[in-house]
Amino acid sequence: MECPNCHHWNESGARFCEECGFELTSVAGSSSASVSVTGGVVADPVPDAIPDPAPQSLVPAALPEAPAFEGPRLFAEKTKTIFKLGDNTLIGREEPSAQIDFDGYDDGKFISHRHAQISKREDGYYLEDLGSTNATRVNGMKLSQGQAQALKDGDKVRFGKIELTFMER
Repeated sequence: MECPNCHHWNESGARFCEECGFELTSVAGSSSASVSVTGGVVADPVPDAIPDPAPQSLVPAALPEAPAFEGPRLFAEKTKTIFKLGDNTLIGREEPSAQIDFDGYDDGKFISHRHAQISKREDGYYLEDLGSTNATRVNGMKLSQGQAQALKDGDKVRFGKIELTFMER
C-alpha cells in the first residue's frame, strides 16, 4: 500500500508508514475519493490487492479447410485416404521404393512387396500388375502379370483385399 503522505510503498495491512510514520489505517478504512494530508488533497489510495482477472474460456480458432486435391489419385472410401499419383507410382508393402505403401493398413498383408504400378502415358493412366500373389483388379477384372490396363475416372481398383477408386480430375 502506498503512503499518501510520502508515497513510500508499505506492506499490505501495515498500520503506519515505515518511512514517515503516517497512520495508514485511516486511508485503508476511508471510503472517500480523496484523503486530506496537512490541508492538501491526494488521489485515491492504491488498493491493497490487485483483483484476479476474470476467468477466460479458450475457444480454438477454426482452421481453414485444406483445398481438396484435384489431380490424379486413388481414393480409399473405407479410410477416406487419398493417394496422389505421379508419373510412375509403385504400389506395394514394406518396399522402400514404393510410393504407396500399404504396410500397417487393414488387409495390407494381402499386398505384395512390389504389387502393381500406375504409369502416366500420353493418352492417360495405366495400371500394371507386377506379379502380385493376391491379384490386381480393375472393375472386377483380374489383370495378368505385365498386363497394362487403361484407367478411367471412377474405375474401382483392387489390390489384394484393398479397394480404391481412381480419380483423374
